[in-house]
Amino acid sequence: MDSLVSLNLRDCINLKRLPKSINLKFLKVLVLSGCSKLKKFPTISDNIESLHLDGTAVKRVPESIESLLKLAVLNLKKCCRLMHLPDTLCKLKSLKELILSGCSKLESFPDIHEDMGSLEILLIDDTAIKQTPRKMCMSNLKLFSFGGSKVQDFRGLELLPFSGCSQLSDMYLTDCNLYKLPDNFSCLSSLQSLCLSKNNIENLPGSIKKLHHLKSLYLKHCQKLISLPVLPSNLQYLDAHGCISLETIAKPMTLLVIAEKTHSTFVFTDCFKLNRDAQENIVAHTQLKSQILVNGFLQRNHHKELVLEPLAAVSFPGNDLPLWFRHQRMGSSMEINLPPHWCDDKFIGLSLCTVVSFKDYEDRTSRFSVICKCKFRNEDGDSISFTCNLGGWKEQCGSSSHEKSRRLSSDHVFISYNNCYHAKKIDDLNRCCNTTASFKFFLTDGKAKRKLDCCEVVKCGMSLLHAPDENDYRLHGLQENNLEKAGKETDLNETALDEVVVSKRGRLCFQEEELLNRKKIKEEVSFSNYECTVTSVLSYTKPAKPNHWT
Repeated sequence: MDSLVSLNLRDCINLKRLPKSINLKFLKVLVLSGCSKLKKFPTISDNIESLHLDGTAVKRVPESIESLLKLAVLNLKKCCRLMHLPDTLCKLKSLKELILSGCSKLESFPDIHEDMGSLEILLIDDTAIKQTPRKMCMSNLKLFSFGGSKVQDFRGLELLPFSGCSQLSDMYLTDCNLYKLPDNFSCLSSLQSLCLSKNNIENLPGSIKKLHHLKSLYLKHCQKLISLPVLPSNLQYLDAHGCISLETIAKPMTLLVIAEKTHSTFVFTDCFKLNRDAQENIVAHTQLKSQILVNGFLQRNHHKELVLEPLAAVSFPGNDLPLWFRHQRMGSSMEINLPPHWCDDKFIGLSLCTVVSFKDYEDRTSRFSVICKCKFRNEDGDSISFTCNLGGWKEQCGSSSHEKSRRLSSDHVFISYNNCYHAKKIDDLNRCCNTTASFKFFLTDGKAKRKLDCCEVVKCGMSLLHAPDENDYRLHGLQENNLEKAGKETDLNETALDEVVVSKRGRLCFQEEELLNRKKIKEEVSFSNYECTVTSVLSYTKPAKPNHWT
């Protein structure tokens, strides 16, 4: 066995120890997963690269582990008796993955004084660790999971040295008893996914908007969260389900740049305290973002592509459709006669809306979607059918053991903006003709696509989406190439970035021409003017029909 490279003894439940006389000096992979009676940490070969001890009865990792200079993977998941990690852990310079999830008796993690430059994955969720380490030198760490670890310092992660983890892209901090995040949170410049669900946070630091690469933010069941600050421009998915204290949302909700290409979904299910201004702000922001994406499609000549996912989608509690949806029906389907010039050169897609009634619905698949089957038929009998997604929610972040199931028992509004340019294919000659459009809305649990009996579509609405006219652009003095350049620069200071956002928002807003004094716009552009205008256009009580929504 001198030349043995890999040894797999998985689930040998009666194995208590490895023989001392065994000679495995060339062994690289040792799998002892599920050997539940193995109590002593095995030291066999200094050439070991992958060591799997998950599910064993090991109580401590010895100081001598520092001799395993080639060790790349150390898996101690669910070692429920493990109580000690050595200070020499930082000597493992080749270690890429350290998995300690479910080590329920592990109360401390050693300070890492020397850079573990190879470590990319550190999972210490569901442990008994109550205090975060004072120092963690892990310059290449990409995935960090600390979920279910009850931090007892009310300052939360104030002591966690994030500054040494500049490559961190995924952080899961579910159910950590956190009360606040440090103001310097923006130093995590590479962060793409952040999960803060089931914590005691009341507010997020304003610096979060500087996380320019953040794509997913999970805030589910943060029941003390009161308000949201301005969020990063590239945010694609926000899930704030069950934030029962959430009342206000910053204006703008996220920073917007004219060059952005990312689709977005914002979920506010069971956020019952959202005030009317917050709901209108959510809808206005989602609409504006879709228009920016439309403009991007036009510039890149991608508007003719078939895109099933919504440009932008949002959901929140409610039982009324926004009044600016021209076509509305009770029930889950509608059929309408489109205006003669619906398919002109400006047509780009559809805005769709539903009210879904939930009756003690419990999500068991962590996926839910509102789907619309669309059919356009002209007077010559030609037709085209396609499917649009109105959004919903997707899989949970991090370990599912930290998550509550999503339960809904009230009505919710779902709104989406979809690029459906391909509907014009029924009229290739682009001539005026009578066209009938039918829409059938239904609900699916995502992967299984099973029928959902505990919820139904009770109202539905549709409006046509058209590209902006040249006359609708404001701030003509700003050149397109300058805006794109500014949108790509991630190192803009806060003031400059805000000025860019204001300019782009002014150019792409939907309001009626008579609602704005153009001379005043040229002389003074401010967020307050913009907010008043969008609110008046999208008001639920005094709706106005925007130029581009028929």
